[in-house]
Amino acid sequence: MKSWLTILNGKPYPMTWGALLLTTLSAAAEPVHLQLRWHHQFQFAGYYAALEQGYYQSAGLDVIIHQGTPNNKPVQEVLQGHAQYGEANGELLLERLRGAPLVALAAIYQHSASVLLARKNANISTPEDLVDKKVMMMENTVDADFVAMFHNEGIDMSRLQVIPSSYKVQDLIDGKVDAFNSYLSNEPFFLKQQGIDYTLLNPRTYGVDFYSDVLFTTEQEIKQHPDRVKAFQEASLKGWHYAMTHPQEIIDLLINKYHVPKTRAHLEYEANVIKSLILPELIEIGHMNPWRWQHMADTFITAGMVENDQYLQGFIYEPNPVETQEKLIHYLKVVGGIAILTSLIMLLLLKAYQKLKREIRLRIAAEAEIQKLAFQDALTGLSNRHHFFALANQALKLAHREQRKFAVLFIDLNDFKKINDSFGHKAGDLVLAHIGHALRRFLRESDVAARLGGDEFALLLNNIHSKQDIIQSLQKIQHTVCQPVLYNDHNIYVSASIGLAVFPDDAQNIDDLLDIADKHMYQIKFDDKRSDSNDSLI
Repeated sequence: MKSWLTILNGKPYPMTWGALLLTTLSAAAEPVHLQLRWHHQFQFAGYYAALEQGYYQSAGLDVIIHQGTPNNKPVQEVLQGHAQYGEANGELLLERLRGAPLVALAAIYQHSASVLLARKNANISTPEDLVDKKVMMMENTVDADFVAMFHNEGIDMSRLQVIPSSYKVQDLIDGKVDAFNSYLSNEPFFLKQQGIDYTLLNPRTYGVDFYSDVLFTTEQEIKQHPDRVKAFQEASLKGWHYAMTHPQEIIDLLINKYHVPKTRAHLEYEANVIKSLILPELIEIGHMNPWRWQHMADTFITAGMVENDQYLQGFIYEPNPVETQEKLIHYLKVVGGIAILTSLIMLLLLKAYQKLKREIRLRIAAEAEIQKLAFQDALTGLSNRHHFFALANQALKLAHREQRKFAVLFIDLNDFKKINDSFGHKAGDLVLAHIGHALRRFLRESDVAARLGGDEFALLLNNIHSKQDIIQSLQKIQHTVCQPVLYNDHNIYVSASIGLAVFPDDAQNIDDLLDIADKHMYQIKFDDKRSDSNDSLI
């Protein structure tokens, strides 16, 4: 098919006859401007897909996408009339609660990608460790989730050395700052590429779970152009559905058309992280839960960032608003008291209400399941690695404050690979589930058990006096773990090597405690094997 050349960002770009026709048909339409939060990257994939696949043109929209800069923030650009639409994070709700006439059209990311990064060697593992440290952030309005996190942890931000963000992760690498505001999908990739170990401080770990990358507009745009708003929202969501199922195609587009200065490997990393935040397989893209927005508003109020939630009503966009009660009463008066019609209307409303209740229950159940998946190992029912470190860091803070001891146990199964090789992975999974059940039997309410990965487990035992306190527990754990597991009429026997470290006797942080327990475990495993070898020579 022949193609034409058009000018995009000052550079020629080939267009097919079909694309040229769509462009010509939409040329007469008033341009619609979309302001992004940052430079072109996979973070905004759905909008590029909607433009490239012709979804905007088919809706009669001539959309122009503007990349963001430090001086072009979406909320301000839209409020000042430079763009009709934008996408923002928690600052969108914050400005709404302060009286700005902003309306959320769709929450693209179900979880925020905003995190604070610190170098591993800086020994920063909790928000409290940032006191008196140099923390690079955007203004409090934009980094609202960080402000809420510090409030939840009881940290006065005046105790931090907050520095305006340079948007350059190199400042963290060079040691100019101790913590750097970043996106999960972006800066961690640079650090991994350079072999730099880092620590993530994620607000979600501290009770701040915000929507992010929210598509929004203004009340004025909805009032003056309701059809355009609906068309723009639907076309954008259609673009996001396409982008999530065709990530490589979007990556090609970003490299070849938008000339994004990122490697393909970086864009693929970004795409994978973003998909885990959007959760397209579990939740409808763009879904917004009113209760969750209310929780976000309550978080801002508790943190003292706003006084009340009086402006929250009307914040969530409703493309098909129901009639008000006054209009319904007027309609019933006009119809004239026909009992049958009234009964029919009530029946329909009742069915709609019941459907809405079912929808709410399903949404709540889905979000509860997502939370469960985020913190629990599906096979054993124990905490996962991420949840273990979050709970362990809380235990570390409590032990520091109350001058108590706790123990960290590193558990590794012996010859687990032989079980998989001899009986298959189903048998291996059954053994791992048996281990999970065995560990839960010995847990007190204050203890933590987790599967770190593969056949490695960890226990955190709080409030101990010395290593001798847990010798009996270790023996009981060993005894229970060694019980045979019945699989296809075969008894499978398994044993474990357990290493131990105690805070504060052995180390002062969780990583070092686990490392010491790990080394102790391997020493025990080595000694056992040497003992078995010597026995065989007798």
